[in-house]
Amino acid sequence: MKPKVICHVNTCTHFLPGDLCGAANIDILHEEESKMSNTAEQTECKTFYHRQGITDYLGSMDNVNWGGIANTILTAGSKEVYPSVTCIVDSCNFWSLGNLCHADAIEVTGQSAKECQDTNCHTFVHK
Repeated sequence: MKPKVICHVNTCTHFLPGDLCGAANIDILHEEESKMSNTAEQTECKTFYHRQGITDYLGSMDNVNWGGIANTILTAGSKEVYPSVTCIVDSCNFWSLGNLCHADAIEVTGQSAKECQDTNCHTFVHK
């Protein structure tokens, strides 16, 4: 079961109205590769791709959830664009074997972010 992804990162190429994520998969990582995360601020959404122009959209097209986006367009008001989530933050209570997230929903924050380090998995709960 994929967790619902609620995304507040309005500067990402994958951001969709309604705080949805149009990526096919998102990767949640430790902000510092060599350190375990102890707080949400020490996590990041590595899938973040800064939206500055058309070339940024073209550069991120290899990771788009086309089926979910089509479903949202064809089904008025649908909020069912769920990317898969790969999470290597094994210090999180919701992390499980296979780098899976077993939370019902995750919230990615970082409004006005310019790079991955400006984003966080706000759902992070330290084990």
